[in-house]
Amino acid sequence: MHEEPDGYDGEVTVDLDGEPPRTARAVLAARFDPLVGHVVWTGRVAAELPLRVPLVVTTPHGGARAEGTERDVWGNTRVRGTDRPPFPVELLDGADEPVA
Repeated sequence: MHEEPDGYDGEVTVDLDGEPPRTARAVLAARFDPLVGHVVWTGRVAAELPLRVPLVVTTPHGGARAEGTERDVWGNTRVRGTDRPPFPVELLDGADEPVA
């Protein structure tokens, strides 16, 4: 059985040092990565952002540090989180029902 990753799809604010905050649409997802032993999150932001530069992605749920990793042909930037995800993640926040 394959579980869908937790995620967020909507407006975000992106903060870069020395630049005014930008608002953009983003699709973000988090999953447990057994190779690194913890939850990782990645996503795509509909904005051209500098690559390999620290930035902060903020959703209505909170903010988290990330960095741009690559750009697609449509000008979107793929991001990789370096912090706890800026949206609720069941694995981190606890399941809705206790495990028996």
